[in-house]
Amino acid sequence: MKKLLPFLLALSVSLACAQTQNGHERRYELRPDPNWPLDIELGSGDYQIVASASDSIAVVYEEGKTADLPKVQVQISSGHGQNYLKIAGPKSSFHAVIEVPRKTDLRVRMATGGLRVGDVEGNKDIEVRAGNLELNELHPRDYAHADFSVRIGDVNAPIFKNVRSGVWRSFKTVGPGKYRLHAHVGVGDLTLRSNKI
Repeated sequence: MKKLLPFLLALSVSLACAQTQNGHERRYELRPDPNWPLDIELGSGDYQIVASASDSIAVVYEEGKTADLPKVQVQISSGHGQNYLKIAGPKSSFHAVIEVPRKTDLRVRMATGGLRVGDVEGNKDIEVRAGNLELNELHPRDYAHADFSVRIGDVNAPIFKNVRSGVWRSFKTVGPGKYRLHAHVGVGDLTLRSNKI
């Protein structure tokens, strides 16, 4: 069983710390195996997943008050056919940016909060228990199969000419692409856009 540690050194992981106006910026970085998918588990907070020009996975966040420092835990590793990232931050006012290689298969599970995903090419399997999920720079032509659902809330998908609200809203599409896309929100809103974050 994987245990959440403040930091797990799995392969070659680097940590950089820079001074900002209100505190310190922390950066955890790992060069993954490019042939393996990335499994991400996120605690409550506000997160952005963005495509990077590098071939590394990186987590960047700004440290807040001293009392919050022990509450931020990052586990990042690579092995057994999978790249893995787990973040647990303070339950309020925590924001982190996750940089991934542009071509990455993503599996993301998030507790509560907000998640915005940028132009990452590959299969996507993303679920948020409660909060808002935004998929930006989305190109329907890239996907062979795509399904979207919200248990309670709204689905706003102008690029698919679809807007639905209420309880158990869902729809599926097929296209000419080669990837699969699954996006689900338990309670909250799901938004699909073609523009940048």
